[in-house]
Amino acid sequence: MRNNIIAIIAILFVTVGALWGIGNLLKPAQQEPVNVEGILLIAQNGAFNGTNPDIKVSPNVPKKLVVLNKDTVTHDLIIEDETRNILNINTAPLRPEQHFNAAVLAYQAGTYTYYCSYHPEMRGSIIAQ
Repeated sequence: MRNNIIAIIAILFVTVGALWGIGNLLKPAQQEPVNVEGILLIAQNGAFNGTNPDIKVSPNVPKKLVVLNKDTVTHDLIIEDETRNILNINTAPLRPEQHFNAAVLAYQAGTYTYYCSYHPEMRGSIIAQ
């Protein structure tokens, strides 16, 4: 009798695990924000948007920024300027499928850098003019 109960419990665990796995396979993938009015930076394969593009903004005009991690590793986005001519941003760690909403706001015309602190090659420019 005891062996039968153990067998039933084991079968239940296997069945629940299989159903959970099938459910995850059938679940539609999370959609990335497609209607972002502003800037969408997707961290994936060691780059933002594939090429670490220049971001163009106008001084004193905030522009919405969404950073989305579509990679299998952790990323972040840092915008730092010691002169405080641009709003500094630190997204903190973004795990896979996490995103962060912010705004890019340059107070003065100039060129500023954004980067991922985990991956130095993930680096681009913000051009305020």
